[in-house]
Amino acid sequence: MFPFSLMDTNETDIPTEPWEATPGVEGFLLGFFFIALAVALLMWAMNRSLRKINHNAKVEAAEEANAKEEAAAQDAASQEAGADAPEGEAVGADGAEADDVTPETATTEQSPK
Repeated sequence: MFPFSLMDTNETDIPTEPWEATPGVEGFLLGFFFIALAVALLMWAMNRSLRKINHNAKVEAAEEANAKEEAAAQDAASQEAGADAPEGEAVGADGAEADDVTPETATTEQSPK
């Protein structure tokens, strides 16, 4: 298999005790290769997961920023509409106060005052 295993061995070179037997250079290199392969695959999978998490966080932050901008724009529009009304009262789009608008009058034209 490896060039090291092609060497001629004598009967005296073969280990007889269990603690004398070692995997040798071939075993070390093969083990190192499989461990390196496993680490490389784990790093690839982790990198892929972290990129997904980072992308999802950016999308979520962008959506949150858009929601804040929309809320600020709606708040500014409601403040502009409510600037003519006395404090604590809201004014509708047609100039009527919020207390004057009922479901019946909301759909019909308002009579002149």
